Amino acid sequence: MRATPFTLAFGETEPRFPAIAEALQQDGAAATDRDRFVLLEPVGRLLREIVPEGAGADALEAHVLLLHHAYLFWAAEQRVYQISDQALRRAIAEKRITTRLPHAAQYLQLPELRVWGTPNEASPPSPPSPPSPPEPLDGMFVSEAGGTGEIAVLAIFGMRPDRPGFSAVGLEGRADPEEPSAGEIEIAAARDDGSAPFGPTLAGGTAAGLHSVANAGELLLLTCRLLALLDSG
Repeated sequence: MRATPFTLAFGETEPRFPAIAEALQQDGAAATDRDRFVLLEPVGRLLREIVPEGAGADALEAHVLLLHHAYLFWAAEQRVYQISDQALRRAIAEKRITTRLPHAAQYLQLPELRVWGTPNEASPPSPPSPPSPPEPLDGMFVSEAGGTGEIAVLAIFGMRPDRPGFSAVGLEGRADPEEPSAGEIEIAAARDDGSAPFGPTLAGGTAAGLHSVANAGELLLLTCRLLALLDSG
């Protein structure tokens, strides 16, 4: 099994997670409530250790998001679904979507170097930032969110042996299982140029069998289609 971003980022701090679980139980907070989660004393102590000194509000928010997804993944017994090339092709081609989750949290690990994206362009609208090169999408943490039928997704880009970290894009949304069409995705997945979702944007991508996610809506759409395959067995 390939290493997961959880192992890479939290392999050494995982023994601290039981204290977070105990604090959640004492507080009576739902694990999915990120606002309550970040106020827990062991969470604050861990954040002070892992957030670089002098980091701004955006960096702090990114670390909170990653830590929250990592904790939910740990609490759900670190379920990993290794998506095969065949399953990925089915998800690209088929239209069924769902937000039904096999477990409270899981990691969908995509085939290596098959799906690419530019993380700062895939994120929901934010202040302009310098363009960044495309990175391979390793997979997505997926967990329950607050609203009915909503899921929280943290997509992980750029995991490779020569890099100490990775890029991440977080979003929340839902799909209507009764009307499984792209129009039911809350975050728009349409591309500015009108091309089909997941079409490769890298030069030579079609010949190489590659796919791309161009925006946050496509990330959510791909996640929902993969979940539909898991839901059908």
